[in-house]
Amino acid sequence: MKSKVLLFIALSLGLISAFLTYNYLTGLTAVQDAEMVDVVVALTKIPANTEIRANMLAWKKIPKEALHPDAVQNLQDAQGRITANDIFAGEQVLWSRLLPKGTVPGLSYNIPEDKRAVTVAVNEVIGVAGFIKPGDKVDVIATFAFDPPQSTTILQNVTVLAIAQEMQSDAEQKAKLSTSVTFALSPSQAERLVLAESLGEIRLALRPPQAVGIASAKGTTAHDIVPLAYSKHGDTLAERHEVASKSEPAQASSSSAPVALPLDMKDGIEIEIYRGTRREVQLVHE
Repeated sequence: MKSKVLLFIALSLGLISAFLTYNYLTGLTAVQDAEMVDVVVALTKIPANTEIRANMLAWKKIPKEALHPDAVQNLQDAQGRITANDIFAGEQVLWSRLLPKGTVPGLSYNIPEDKRAVTVAVNEVIGVAGFIKPGDKVDVIATFAFDPPQSTTILQNVTVLAIAQEMQSDAEQKAKLSTSVTFALSPSQAERLVLAESLGEIRLALRPPQAVGIASAKGTTAHDIVPLAYSKHGDTLAERHEVASKSEPAQASSSSAPVALPLDMKDGIEIEIYRGTRREVQLVHE
């Protein structure tokens, strides 16, 4: 009796094993006979508002029945597009998850990761008569009312992100006047620009596409342009006139000493004479 029970159990297990094996083999045959198609899947999670690059995607073969109707099936079609929503790793890339081709979600997307967007007010003169366009490179020159006044290039080769609210450049577009220009600057460059604008006046200098070289860090002062007004000793022409006026009575009593008179007191030509470290200002009549 016991042997019959064991035989029955063995036969039952054998039948179950045979049935499971048959089903497994039948499933493999069905999969092998199914039509396989290529689909584009995400290798890693791709956040929204992200430009899709080739290293984010992969090919995958799946049964045609498993293909989503909205799936992207060509890698080149997805590269360079901007995601409208998150795409998770292993997920099929769907057209509905991508922004239309050429669509830019906003200015923040155009800012490089290590830069900040800073906007300054411009007019026809400051903005190079409207010839600056998004994508151009410019230098920023600041002028300060110091004594003597000074102009210096505070930023060089910075990128223009936008002109007013326009972030795209049209090569055929004519010069257009605007009231603002937005730059892509590092945090330290942003600080320099904001401080310079608060202390003085700024002017933009448009660079050629292949411009090389840098501006002098020394800058230019009024003494470099008008050396007679700002002598190397640091005193101004007005101060020399004041000194000359105060010393006129004492000098008038001496026929041998040179007399320095202001231009507005006598008609003639003012001449500066340097003898070593001594300076004299004389008036020569025509």
